[in-house]
Amino acid sequence: MRQAVFYEQDADTGQPIPIWLMIENTEALDWDSTLYIRLDAPFEQYLFNDSDMESMALSVPDHVYVRNMEDPSVFGIHLPALRAYVRRIAAMADQPFSLQDLSRLMLRISDIEDTLQFEVRSRVQWDQLSY
Repeated sequence: MRQAVFYEQDADTGQPIPIWLMIENTEALDWDSTLYIRLDAPFEQYLFNDSDMESMALSVPDHVYVRNMEDPSVFGIHLPALRAYVRRIAAMADQPFSLQDLSRLMLRISDIEDTLQFEVRSRVQWDQLSY
């Protein structure tokens, strides 16, 4: 499973601002458990032109995030709730799809901050020297 952060440039300062945490290669996830993610910076920068644009991505809804009370730098995605969400939207989609069709999860940095109840952006700042 690959983790990388997609950045946009701040219009005022020109500095990169983390917007999305991308989780790729999700085919082997255990959908009966919670996926815990540690926010260890610096993250690799995610570039859209490096990804397969034909692969299916899902923006993770905020109601599936969980906090890890023992470690404030760890949060989780409750995969059973995400699976139920995917099944609901797949049932309404023009083109049917399943969990196995997903290869990328897109997590909003602002949703992660809301879950953890602190500002995450400073923890995932892009280190231009590491890329």
